[in-house]
Amino acid sequence: MKKYIRKKAILAAAVMMVSSLSMTAMAEEAQPQEGDTYELTILHNNDVHGRMECLPQFKTLIDEAREETDHLLVLNGGDIFLRGPLQEQQGIPEMTVLNEMGYDAWVPGNNDFRIPPEGGDTEEGNEQIQNLIELANCPTLCANVTMKDTGELIDGVEPYIIKEVGGLDIGIIGVTSLKPQDRGWEEVSDKVFESGELTVTNLMEEVAPQTDINIVLSHTGLAVDTKTCWVEGVSAVVGADDHFVISEPLYTPTESGIKTTPIVQAGGEHEQYLGRLDLEYTYTEGAWALTDFDGSLYDLEGVEPDQEIQELIDSVSQSAQNETDEAA
Repeated sequence: MKKYIRKKAILAAAVMMVSSLSMTAMAEEAQPQEGDTYELTILHNNDVHGRMECLPQFKTLIDEAREETDHLLVLNGGDIFLRGPLQEQQGIPEMTVLNEMGYDAWVPGNNDFRIPPEGGDTEEGNEQIQNLIELANCPTLCANVTMKDTGELIDGVEPYIIKEVGGLDIGIIGVTSLKPQDRGWEEVSDKVFESGELTVTNLMEEVAPQTDINIVLSHTGLAVDTKTCWVEGVSAVVGADDHFVISEPLYTPTESGIKTTPIVQAGGEHEQYLGRLDLEYTYTEGAWALTDFDGSLYDLEGVEPDQEIQELIDSVSQSAQNETDEAA
C-alpha cells in the first residue's frame, strides 16, 4: 500500500511539473516579440440627430466587418436625437435602435444634454441624460463633465474603458463639447465642463500604464481634436460634432515619412456616413507603436439594409407617433 501511495505521489508531482512547464511555455509564447504586428479596425459614426435612415445599411456593414476582421471596435460619437423627427421622445427611440447595432462605446454629444425643442431645467436635463445612460447597452464615456456639488462624474458614466481585443488592452477615453456650458444651457447649470484636451492629457497618466493602445472618442470638434491628437500615448482620435465629411484620416506629414496620430469624423445630420479606420501597430522596444493606418467612408450604394434594424426603426417610429397622437 505504501508503495502504491508513493507511486501516486510521484505521478502527481510529474503531472504538476509537466503542467507548470506547459503553462510557462504558453506564457512565453504569448509575449510579443520585437517586430510583431497587430491590426485594429474601428468603425464609427456620429451626429445621427434622429435621422436613422442609413442605420440599417450601417448594421449590414458592421456585421460584415465582424466576419472579415479579427480585431474590431464600433464607436458612436453622440448627438443621437435632437432636431430629428422623434426628438420629443428625448433619444429613447434612437438609443433603442443603436443598442441593436453592437457598439462598444458611445460619448454623449452636446445636444444629448439639451431638452427639445428649446431647453429645460436641470432636473429635466439630469432625467434625460440618465435615461439614455441607463438604456444604453454599451458604456457611456464622458471624462470631462462633473457635478458641481460633488466633483464626481455624471452617475453611470465612465471616463474611459479598457477593452481586451485580440489579446491587447485597448483604452478608450471619452470627452465631449464645452458648448452646453459656453452657451449657458440651464440643463447643465449643475455641471462643470472641462477642456477635452487637458482632460485626456491628465487621464493618460492613469490609463497608459494599464493599456497597450489608446483611442480618444471625442465630441469636442476638430479644433480640439487637432490638439488632443498630440497628447502622448494617443494613437487615434475618433471625432464628431462638426458634421465634417472627412473621407480620409487627417494627420500631419513628417519628413521621416511616419504618419502622426490620425483624426477621423464621418459627417453627420444631413450627411450620414459610416467610417472605417484601419490601424497597424508594431511591437518596438517593449511597446506597441502605431506604424501605419488607412481610413475611408463606406459607399452605401448597393448595400442591402438589415431588415431587423429597419423593422425596429419602423416600430419605434410608429410608437412615437402614437404617443404624439394620444397627447394631442
